[in-house]
Amino acid sequence: MSSRTHIWAICILLTALSSAVTYGEPTRLTNDTPLKSRPNQALDADGNPLPIPQEFAPAMEYRAVDAKVKAVDIKAPKRRHSSRSKAVASIADDASCRWLNSRMNELKKRLDAGSRLVDYINDEMRQYRRQWRCLQCDGNGPAAGDHARCGL
Repeated sequence: MSSRTHIWAICILLTALSSAVTYGEPTRLTNDTPLKSRPNQALDADGNPLPIPQEFAPAMEYRAVDAKVKAVDIKAPKRRHSSRSKAVASIADDASCRWLNSRMNELKKRLDAGSRLVDYINDEMRQYRRQWRCLQCDGNGPAAGDHARCGL
């Protein structure tokens, strides 16, 4: 016999033995199948019942002491207005206006520092000032269609 034949013979023998070992019909499990253990029973890994004590005792006893708390007066904090917050207050609450403000401040710093690109910076500043006025950044801010109308 060849080795393939031996393997087939062994497989058939094992299949026959495994079916002979089966103890009758396997039971089908459904939702109505009764449990083999009692419902209030804990089982270990081998399926043996674990003893559950009938009287419970706490593992640790703790009693909190009432804390004595002093009443605290809560006063509103005093607001400090810095020069920066006053300057920001005149800018409309819009992302485009805030960006224009920061960009124009940066360009002013470059002009004050003596940049060699004075003409280019002045042209850029003129364009941003037009957008600033068009978007009404020093007032209420842009209306719904102002971004498209102002070329942004």
